Formats: sequence, C-alpha cells, structure tokens
Amino acid sequence: MSLLNVNNLSIEYDTPGIEPVKAVNDVSFSLEQGEFVGLVGESGSGKSTLGFALTRLSKPPARISHGTVLFDGKDITALSDEELRRQRQGGFAMVLQSGMNALNPVRTIRKHFTDIFKAHRHVPKSRFEARSRELVAKVGLPERTLDRYPGELSGGMRQRVSIALALSLDPKLMVFDEPTTALDVLVQHEVMDTIRELQAQEGFTAMLISHDLGIVLESTSRVLVMHNGSIVEDASSDQILRAPQDEYTKMLLSHYGDPRAEEVSVPGLERKDIRKAGDAGRPQDEKLTVTLSGVNKVYSGRKRGEESVRAVNDVSFTLRPGESLALVGASGSGKSTIAKMLTGVEQPTSGTITLGSTRIDRMRGRKALRDLHADIQMVFQDPYAALNPLHTVEYILMRPILNYTDLRGSAARRRMLEILETVGLTPVEQYAAKLPHQLSGGQRQRVVIARALASDPKVLVADEPVSMLDMTLRAGVLALLDDLRVRLNVSMLYITHDLLSARLITDNIMVLNHGTVVERGETASVLRHPHDEYTIRLLNSIPKLRTGA
Repeated sequence: MSLLNVNNLSIEYDTPGIEPVKAVNDVSFSLEQGEFVGLVGESGSGKSTLGFALTRLSKPPARISHGTVLFDGKDITALSDEELRRQRQGGFAMVLQSGMNALNPVRTIRKHFTDIFKAHRHVPKSRFEARSRELVAKVGLPERTLDRYPGELSGGMRQRVSIALALSLDPKLMVFDEPTTALDVLVQHEVMDTIRELQAQEGFTAMLISHDLGIVLESTSRVLVMHNGSIVEDASSDQILRAPQDEYTKMLLSHYGDPRAEEVSVPGLERKDIRKAGDAGRPQDEKLTVTLSGVNKVYSGRKRGEESVRAVNDVSFTLRPGESLALVGASGSGKSTIAKMLTGVEQPTSGTITLGSTRIDRMRGRKALRDLHADIQMVFQDPYAALNPLHTVEYILMRPILNYTDLRGSAARRRMLEILETVGLTPVEQYAAKLPHQLSGGQRQRVVIARALASDPKVLVADEPVSMLDMTLRAGVLALLDDLRVRLNVSMLYITHDLLSARLITDNIMVLNHGTVVERGETASVLRHPHDEYTIRLLNSIPKLRTGA
C-alpha cells in the first residue's frame, strides 16, 4: 500500500455572498514510501492549498469539499483535533515558505523545540536539550543556534531551523512549501542539498512544492504539474524534461535559460539589443548621474567585545541616465546596504555618494531626504509586505503624488490613473478601487512599481523585485521595468541573485563578495566568461535542467 493516497480531492474557499472558489479540483495521486516528488505550478494554481490539505493545516475559509486523503490507510480528513495531534508524531509535517514567518520572533530556537516536545510528549524532559542539539546538527547548524532568536539568523539558517523543527516529529512524510523562495542562489543550493541529504538518510517521503521547475527537476525523481487546481501532468522528472505532454508544462519549461549562453530568450521578455545603438544619442544629463566613490560602510559591534563588520568595502561605480546596472551577490554581500546608502537610509562610513552635484552622503533631516526621494525611489522585494493592506491602490498611489509633486485634486487623480495605465493595470478605475489582497502577486508588484514612479524619479533602485514571483509573472514585471527604463530614460540599479534576469534586462554587472567588488563589466560578457571564482560559484549554483543521459 502507498504511504499517501489522494482520491478525488476538491478544496473550496468559502466567500460570503458569492459562490465558493474551487482552488483544488478533483485531484488524485499517490506517494510511495521514500519517494521524492515535486509539485510545480504558477501562483494561484492550487499547489500550496493542496500541500496544506495533505498535512491538515488548512484553515477557514479553505474547506475540503470532496474526496479523501489516506495516510497509512487512514483518512486524515476525518480526524478530530486530538487524533490529528497524535497522528503528526511519526506521521506528517510541513516546512513553510518563509522561515521568518514560521518562527516566533520573541522565542529562542531552543524554546521552539521545547514547545514541540511538550505539545507532543514524545521526548522525555531529560532529553530535551540533547535532542535539540541532535536536530540542529542534522541540518548543519552550530549548537549556539539554539540560543539565538529568529531575527538574529540569516534566511538560510531560519529555513534550516524550520526543517529541524519538522524533523523533531520523526515524520514519514515531509511537505516543503517553496523552501527556497527569496534565498540567493548559493543559500538556495545549500538548503536543497540539506533537504536531499536528509531525505536520503532519514528515508521519509518528500513533496517539494515550488514555482521553480528548475529546482524541482534537479531535486526530484517525479513531478506533478498543477494548473488551475488540477494535475495536468504526472511523470518522471526525466520525461517532463525530455518529452512533456501538456502545453502548460511546455510553457513552464520555456521560461528557463542559461545566462552563460550566447543567446538568451524568455517568452514575454525579449532582450532589446537595438536600443544599444540608440544609447549614444540619448541625452546624458550629468545632473542625473549617480556616482559612488570609494564608499565604505562599517557596522560597529552592538555589544562590548563584538567585532565590527565591514559591510561595504571601497565600492565605486557610475550610473548614468537610462543605464541599468546589476548588483549581484549572495546574502550578506553588501547589496542592500548600498541600496540603503543610495536612498539616504544609511550613511557611509567614508567615501562619497552623489546625484549630479548633490552629495547624498551629507543629506540630513526630513526635508533633505524628501527631496532625495523625489529623485530616487525603491522597488521593494516583497509585494505582499510592501503595500498597506488597509488602503486601496488609489490611496497608495495618491500619497507620493501629493507628497512629491505640485499636483492636487483632479490633476493628481489623473496622474494616478496615468501611472496605473503605464504599468499595465487596466481598466484603471477598476484597479484603483482594489485593496492589495484582491490582487495577484504580479499585480501587487506592478502597484509597487507604480508607487515608485509616482514622484517622477530619475533613478530606480530595484531590490530583488521578482524573487517572490513565479516564472511567468517574473517575465512580465521584468519586461515592464526594462520598458519603463528605456521609455522614461530612468537609470536603474537592479539588485538580484537571479543571474538570468540580470542578463536579460541590464547593460552592466557588478559582482559583490563580502562587500568587495570582485568582478564587473558588460553583463553578457561577464556571465559568459567569468574570471573570479566567486562569480563562477554563483553561476554553478543555478539549477540545471538535466537530461536523462
């Protein structure tokens, strides 16, 4: 008998006043003991909803409307809360998408383990400490991690803690829901190595839920492809790669490319090489040129005896109007610190930062920063966290128009509607009235971009703007950013760990390692012919679509 049998499962979301929304539609499949299976699909395909149902973590308004989930022959959809609690120990566990959101920020990691041991009573109190040490060691973390709070850990470390917590129940089935989202390629690679090694050592059945087909194909032996709530393809990873049967699967595969290739193309995002010839005729207003010269940033230890950290080390570059520069590196390389200094949030320890003749590094006070933010705007990483859920799109966009321009009344509202049309959110009146939760991930990110454009800025700092989005949404948002840059002659500092997107939308690239620039040059040239060992490591960490050979 299979470890897990899903039979004709349907899941609906109840919405007051309207028909329920069917998120999962008549899905059936089975998982064998020790199998490693991928579940892949775009945002809204129903894959996370299915994962939550398999581990009985679904909450209202989600509701299983039909079908069964048999775990070890027992229908878990019918279990009471107490029966479910007993079933989880030695049964099934889920590792959630965001390590920070999955952990309690005011409790140490040790207390997280203690809470689980107490709730399930499967570890004697005398073994709490020893078992906690064993579990963090299993996921490659030092023992001192137990005394840390989640906010003191990196994204990769938090995700490893989440895996260790799930392992504490000795599960037969582990469901990993987007475990590498928003992690850089090196950490992503390390986390997936940890998952693969643990699955082989512990022998549990694993389901990897992801919108990244490259990661799924590299890690799993079998893939379920989900679209509009249904499984449209179920085949071995090799067959999915060599001979996909469904058109949707073929579309997902088409969004992958090697940034090292001579020619790179992604549907919906064709590189506009013809603009290169036009760049020479583009007006180069020195007043709009961003220059960093010999910039250093040192953070002093917060506690006595702690060593200072040099986050940025002697970084220099020039960003001219209409140019795009990719700033690439792993977490902790100094990318976001540079962004904060460029937007006046942080001050450099030494060196100069200028916009034309204006010294950004000397700006102090609310008025000076307000003037700066009229010219330099951020596009933030997480479209879900970047927008106030209580305000409509119209309110969100009107605030910067009123704060940074002279427009008022009907003129300000016309400007707001024009910006919505510029970022492709039409009909504009309909989107202006929506709240963030009524938008998809890609639509939210377009609103974030629209808000950045509201002040008519000269420079956009895009900090990992597509890392939270699936592949097809990424293509649309990147195409929009590239088009706006060229059409509006806005310069863009594009911070990313996604080397393929850097190849597609930037002119030049700068690679950072521990705050130091280790490689720079024309983007395509650097990625095709890297010289620094660190750049080569970044490229080698990109999931490769393997063949059956």
